[in-house]
Amino acid sequence: MALTSQPKPWFKGLCWLSVLTVGALVVLGGVVRVTGSGLGCPDWPLCHGGIFPPLELQPVIEYSHRLVASALVGPLVLATCIAAWMTHRRDRWIVVPATVAVVLLIGQALLGGVTVLTELPGGIVAAHLALAQALLGTLILLLVVSHRGPFIWGRTTDEIDETGGIEGAGKFPKSMLAAAVAVYALILTGSFVTAAGATAACTTWPLCQGNVFPQSTLQAIHMGHRLATLGFGLFVLYSLHLGIRGKDRPKGVRFLAMAASTIFALQVAAGAATVWLDFAIWLRALHLSLATALWGFVAGLAVLVHATSPFQYPERSRDLSHD
Repeated sequence: MALTSQPKPWFKGLCWLSVLTVGALVVLGGVVRVTGSGLGCPDWPLCHGGIFPPLELQPVIEYSHRLVASALVGPLVLATCIAAWMTHRRDRWIVVPATVAVVLLIGQALLGGVTVLTELPGGIVAAHLALAQALLGTLILLLVVSHRGPFIWGRTTDEIDETGGIEGAGKFPKSMLAAAVAVYALILTGSFVTAAGATAACTTWPLCQGNVFPQSTLQAIHMGHRLATLGFGLFVLYSLHLGIRGKDRPKGVRFLAMAASTIFALQVAAGAATVWLDFAIWLRALHLSLATALWGFVAGLAVLVHATSPFQYPERSRDLSHD
């Protein structure tokens, strides 16, 4: 099931640019959200009826988000998809995610327009973020495949690197897939907190006004996100621990696991500091940025541990192609 040919460096570069620009777009979208700039341009696709926004902070922030989406992300994702069809049309693990990325991009653009025209209803804003994170995850899948080969169920990087005897190798790949789902779910719960207007409902941390299960609806929504972070977070850390503790694991796997663990710790610290420092805008933006970074690292690691590494191990790739 190896790829028919190794992707060229320029194609890998396109994949990298797509991932980085989409990641930046998600972060910029978070800045739009926490600064209350979502209606800085109350119409769509124009801004106050013009091509360029008025020179005011909120319209400029919102317009910057649209500009990055239309001038950078859109062309890059589309170019990546076209390149995938031109050079790897027989490789489904390249063509399919590249095509899905374009579909998600179109849906994201349309949903962004609906979000503005309907004056930012919470559910649509949350769906907008969820779709953006899904787009980022799809492009990360494409990026890893372009470097390491197809995603193979039941085969892991550990096995291909002849380190299958490491303790915990059997459950680590599946744990990482579940951890990626958990991180995505945590992002959705955080988005729901904002959509419900519950961000400032709890002004103490780690408890909410001294309660684990507050009675107020908004406080319960806010505390629900914290409890989800505790439960899912422990599982994510356990999964990452499996990737770190094996001394014979590939260096890339161990590095990503350590980086993701560090980002998770910083994410929790940023969440606590946000509450302690009266929900400062820059801390709220940092909190979302770290969540996006965590999602990127965990999703990338989940794919990496299932990659076949056909270009590093051509003999094994030929064997796998007959499976």
